[in-house]
Amino acid sequence: MHKIFDQYSFGKCIKSIEPFGHGHINKTYLLITKKNEKYILQRINHNVFKKPKEVMENIELVTEYIRHQIKNGGNNPSQLALEIIPTLTGHSYAKVDDFYWRCYRYVYGARTYEVIENDEMFYEVGKAVGLFQKQLQNFPINKLHITIPDFHNTPARFKKFLEAIYGDNKTVDLDTFNDIKFVFERKDIMGTIIDLLEKGKIPLRVTHNDTKLNNIMIDERTHKAICVIDLDTVMPGSVLYDFGDAIRIGASTAIEDEPDLKKIKVDLNLFEKFSQGFLEETHQILNKVEISHLVESARIITLECGMRFLTDYFNGNVYFNIDYPHHNLIRARAQFKLVEEIEANSSSLNDIIKKIIKSLN
Repeated sequence: MHKIFDQYSFGKCIKSIEPFGHGHINKTYLLITKKNEKYILQRINHNVFKKPKEVMENIELVTEYIRHQIKNGGNNPSQLALEIIPTLTGHSYAKVDDFYWRCYRYVYGARTYEVIENDEMFYEVGKAVGLFQKQLQNFPINKLHITIPDFHNTPARFKKFLEAIYGDNKTVDLDTFNDIKFVFERKDIMGTIIDLLEKGKIPLRVTHNDTKLNNIMIDERTHKAICVIDLDTVMPGSVLYDFGDAIRIGASTAIEDEPDLKKIKVDLNLFEKFSQGFLEETHQILNKVEISHLVESARIITLECGMRFLTDYFNGNVYFNIDYPHHNLIRARAQFKLVEEIEANSSSLNDIIKKIIKSLN
């Protein structure tokens, strides 16, 4: 670790370092200096992010743009946007022994959550995700790199799923027959968002692409959302990706890897709270097609995520961190159950969106 510390101005003053957070992809640590300053240090997973430099260029561009927007609005950028700590050579990352590292300033008085603790928290998450969209609505999107091609391209994910099940794979057996069947029964909906983008019915926007609850910083005193974090997957995409993924995690009555499927339902009240916060920030910038597909996006992104978990299970658990051999299979089944719940409640969910839009217009 000393090689990494030496890349930063505070490197010789480290008092402690410990693992931090619950991320599936990158290794994250909390650094505390002898002056009790705190920093977040991360090793970028270069097996997932093949071009770490481009990942960091995207993050630099987006955070600088947001900080500029906040400053112009008279607010404090250090509290409302991630702040990258540059290395001694002025770079946004450090390369040490073929690994890429980056450091952020620790956000005091705030934390992330793994589980929604109350309805108002999810309303705040909705506002944060919506504000992220509003702040970046005029960002020059052609400047962003595609760091993970086809990240939310559900048909492309389906092709990888097919490669996994038709390959020389011993984990594809009778036990997973119903899981595979579940995916095939919904292959016709997979291209919905991509088709809308390609036909120009919805615009290409800057999207976070991983808007789960623990990627939103919440102020511990006011309980207001501060900012969106974990910007590795920021790319051009559809706002439907961000809405759908947030609902997938936050409006479920159970955790992402809940083995007891009876516990998994879609919470209509939480769905409404998030949608209210989100649409308060975005209703004037979204077009009618985007709004009319918000519920469907939750169904598609949840299906896609379940398919990704199942694909990784078939491929030997090479992408997502796991705690036990069948972890990704359990995750996939939890997502598929949530898809069923979204389908069963689609009429009520769409009515909620219509009611909110009517109240805002």
